[in-house]
Amino acid sequence: MKTKVAVLFGGQSHEHPVSLMSATSVLNNIDSCYEVYMVGITREGVWYHYDGPIENIIDGTWERTNNITEVLLSTNPRVHGFIELSTQNEVYVDVVMPILHGRNGEDGSIQGLCQLSGIPCCSDDLVSCAIAIDKEYTHIIAESYGVPMAKYRALHKYEVDDYNELFKDLQESLGLPFYVKPSKEGSSFGAHKVESFEKFIEYIDDAFSYDDKVLAEEFISGHEVGCGVLGAGETGLLYEVEVATEMYGYAEKYDGYKTNIYVPAKCLTLEQQEEVRRLSLLVYKALNCHNMARVDFFASDRIIFNELNMIPGFTSHSLYPAMFNAAGVSYPELLTKMINIALENK
Repeated sequence: MKTKVAVLFGGQSHEHPVSLMSATSVLNNIDSCYEVYMVGITREGVWYHYDGPIENIIDGTWERTNNITEVLLSTNPRVHGFIELSTQNEVYVDVVMPILHGRNGEDGSIQGLCQLSGIPCCSDDLVSCAIAIDKEYTHIIAESYGVPMAKYRALHKYEVDDYNELFKDLQESLGLPFYVKPSKEGSSFGAHKVESFEKFIEYIDDAFSYDDKVLAEEFISGHEVGCGVLGAGETGLLYEVEVATEMYGYAEKYDGYKTNIYVPAKCLTLEQQEEVRRLSLLVYKALNCHNMARVDFFASDRIIFNELNMIPGFTSHSLYPAMFNAAGVSYPELLTKMINIALENK
């Protein structure tokens, strides 16, 4: 009997379209030895079993087909899977693979549901994910382990009443330019490089539109580099991103706009490569990760920690699968490793 893998996609975050791209690639690459049970989550939070063509997922048209059945993930460990509401049929699954980015996907919500359901999950546990989704908390823990990072300030929306004073304070403590970004958001939504007071007002308001807590962070000149980690500490080759724009934003990540990606990274010395790997594993283990993550840094004259992604992108051009592919682990093999790790850790 084949192992049944529930692949979750969509979700209620701003990264819904990214999830559709990632899931399409996953479904096209997962080994045929698995039985796949596709579950799409709409922006409104409705869960459907989808049994139509994979190509309808990427543009969202899967929701408007006749191939959907509303389902619930049962929290009863006896069910160990889903209940189809129209028939009350119980669908047993062996493992859940959440290809969900951002809130309600990689923040511990799905992981907690799987824990209650007794179903192995191809992601880390509730606590690790809840910490990692919040950039401030990740920074606090990483800093306590001696990981070098840019100077930063956590800003709460309810505390901000004078933009003039706040800008002066941030300019004095962080220098100019500096970054602002939502503390619990991914794919660079709401992230901006601030170079003037006029832009600061616009950018801080945009960042707060995504989250009531925003990180203001010192600008670090250099390239974005990082390391993919899998299981107990297997790593792929390091990546490097070179962009011709102000920052590695949403368009640069998903539209390939003026972006060059190098795997392996070409800007790092051998010593720096070892440092990136060492720090990646240090942060990964500090957050008690045991399944997968992508750990990102800035590289200049020193290596500076940026953030950790618990469910990194899995699109056809995403960094995480590219790093492992360059290390000799094909996309299907990577997915198989993830499933096996989840089953072993149950």
